[in-house]
Amino acid sequence: MRVLLLVLGFLLLTAGPAHAHAGGLTPQDELSSVTEVDPPLPGVTARMVNHGTQLEIRNDGPVPLAVADRVVRPGEVLRYRDDRTRAATWEVPLGTSAVRGRVESTPGPNPLWWLLATALLAVGGYFLKHATGLLAGGVVVVAAAHVLHAIGSTLAVTGESFVPLMAGASGVGLVAWPLAVLAVVAAVRRSPATAFIAAVVGAMLVVAGIPDFDSFRFSQLPFAGPADADRWLVALTLGGGLGLAAGGFAFMRKDLAR
Repeated sequence: MRVLLLVLGFLLLTAGPAHAHAGGLTPQDELSSVTEVDPPLPGVTARMVNHGTQLEIRNDGPVPLAVADRVVRPGEVLRYRDDRTRAATWEVPLGTSAVRGRVESTPGPNPLWWLLATALLAVGGYFLKHATGLLAGGVVVVAAAHVLHAIGSTLAVTGESFVPLMAGASGVGLVAWPLAVLAVVAAVRRSPATAFIAAVVGAMLVVAGIPDFDSFRFSQLPFAGPADADRWLVALTLGGGLGLAAGGFAFMRKDLAR
């Protein structure tokens, strides 16, 4: 058992933690958005991207545009941070026109309900300890939840390469995901190693999910999908991972005591 704990500790220490969300974006209650380009410019569009942190100007019109000491030529796209977009109502000059927008604030959910859901999922994960097949199934479900969270987080980022962003949003998940496949193989072979793999994967995914606790208390999440869907994925990663870690070790203790 001590050797197993040392292996688990080594894996957790050598695999770095994930970023809360891809691209360094963070949950928040306020979100900036573009309301209009006034007067309209032919072929020119403007929007806030990357969770309201950058203003994007797309020039598909016939003439260059001056914005924020930059020139956006026809066919070009400019994305940049502009502190003016943080005001309750804001305006950014755009050539002979202007981009206007506003910041909307939405109260976040009660985090206690999501913490309760996480705790219940942890209890459910723990009771999978009664069979290696159940543990392997739990590993697949929890790992899949973390994969979906990482994908949704990555898709919320505009203008960056998908693969490195996905890796940054995954952290130790990059190690845990392949281990989920090994858990299934071990369960099919009725190997007691299934419990160890479940414990390792569970602990890793808890580490990966810890930065996402803020998803439970803020309303606006950098996720390409409904915010509550992401919260359930985070709750399943944290709660299910914790339950698998505890259940896997409980199975191993019982197996060693025989």
